[in-house]
Amino acid sequence: MRIVIDGYNLIRRIPELERLDRINMEEAREALIKELSLYRSGKRHQIIVVFDGLEALHLGGSKSKERGVTVRFSPRGKNADQLILDALKSREADVLVSADRELTDAANRSEITAVSPGMFWEKVAEEIYRQFKGEEGGEEDLPARTPRGRKLSKVQRRDRARIEKL
Repeated sequence: MRIVIDGYNLIRRIPELERLDRINMEEAREALIKELSLYRSGKRHQIIVVFDGLEALHLGGSKSKERGVTVRFSPRGKNADQLILDALKSREADVLVSADRELTDAANRSEITAVSPGMFWEKVAEEIYRQFKGEEGGEEDLPARTPRGRKLSKVQRRDRARIEKL
């Protein structure tokens, strides 16, 4: 599965990373990439994290691979949202992690599952804990029907299947 992450959006919604970001933005980015790398080692998903180059001028426009995670910084004249929108349009993702309304709407229009930073971070923490304990991956038991007993729509089933894989 291919996951595109709005980097600063995720950092600023996770309390421990947000505190670190206030002290040192570069350390917050590195901590995020380290956690994503641990998550990726168990799940084997392709992960792309996109950051605004303006907040790291010396890195603007760069693309690298760190610990198995692709890291992109927006070039001068573009912001991370524009890079993410480009990635969504070119179908580089199955899942988008962001709380940005414009991005999540664009993901939904492109049939890409949008996941909140909080939900995704819970999945990251669960996977890292599972690895630490040496446990096998368990399947979640998400409901197959709506609260009123109706069958989930095709889009809801697709999103559910993607979220279960996270």
